[in-house]
Amino acid sequence: MTNYLSRLFYLGDNYHGSQYQTGFSTIQGELIDALTSWSGENHSTQTIQLSGRTDKGVHSIGQLALITTEKQFNIDKINRYLPDDIILWASTKAPNNFVPRYSILMRHYRYYLDESWANLNLDSVKEAASLLIGSYDFVELAKPDAGRSTLTTILNISVNNSGEYYFLDIFGTRFLWKLVRKIVTLLTEIGIERVGLETISNILLGQKVFASGIKPAPPENLVLVETITPIKMKTSKYAIRIIQKQLSNKLEQYKRSIRTVSNLIDYFSGSMMIYQHSTNSRNQSNIDDLSLESHE
Repeated sequence: MTNYLSRLFYLGDNYHGSQYQTGFSTIQGELIDALTSWSGENHSTQTIQLSGRTDKGVHSIGQLALITTEKQFNIDKINRYLPDDIILWASTKAPNNFVPRYSILMRHYRYYLDESWANLNLDSVKEAASLLIGSYDFVELAKPDAGRSTLTTILNISVNNSGEYYFLDIFGTRFLWKLVRKIVTLLTEIGIERVGLETISNILLGQKVFASGIKPAPPENLVLVETITPIKMKTSKYAIRIIQKQLSNKLEQYKRSIRTVSNLIDYFSGSMMIYQHSTNSRNQSNIDDLSLESHE
């Protein structure tokens, strides 16, 4: 049996997170099914391992998968057995004793922010972000996870923009459950000046600043950009073209959905009111007719 490393692209909208869960559609589960069909071997979470976990709805450009098989590894052939929104796009033989969760340098997440960030106090946001860099107990910024330690290291956080779009890049050694999304919410609260910079210090001291906790930002804006390792991989040009086509199709789908939803909003805010008024008028007319008939 030989171990292979592969870069993994996926859109998380249709999946209940990356890690295998019985009874749910997951990224790892789809990989297990595809590798089993391709190889004729019995695959499991032991032969297909991921370098980290992403939540339901979170996407990936550079998730890392360790795949163990006796067959000659060929990602283009394996991709034929995968759904269109999960694609292996680079691969190589894995070094001896490589453990996907621990044999990597760091992870890079990016969160795409909405246009409201243009109106935030970005100086305060950037200062708050700098205070989160370092090794801390992030218990107040993570969801409890079966007794796992909440100590981790954030190496860097930066706020960037490309034209009208803002995004948050976060680099760390390991990430806790919902950590990035809770950081986004916290920085947004500071940016709109609902809370002050002292909130960061209080949170890092383990104080419960928000009575109901910190609600994580929506998952669909979050992308695992890369699980960083110095290992060089061979890229499949064909797989890259499939990814580009899949993203273009997805963009067109979103555009159609936006048009539909926009028209539905117009309908219920405008035409629906006219419809209700018209319906109420007809109902009142029918009532009046019935009233006249009863008097006759």
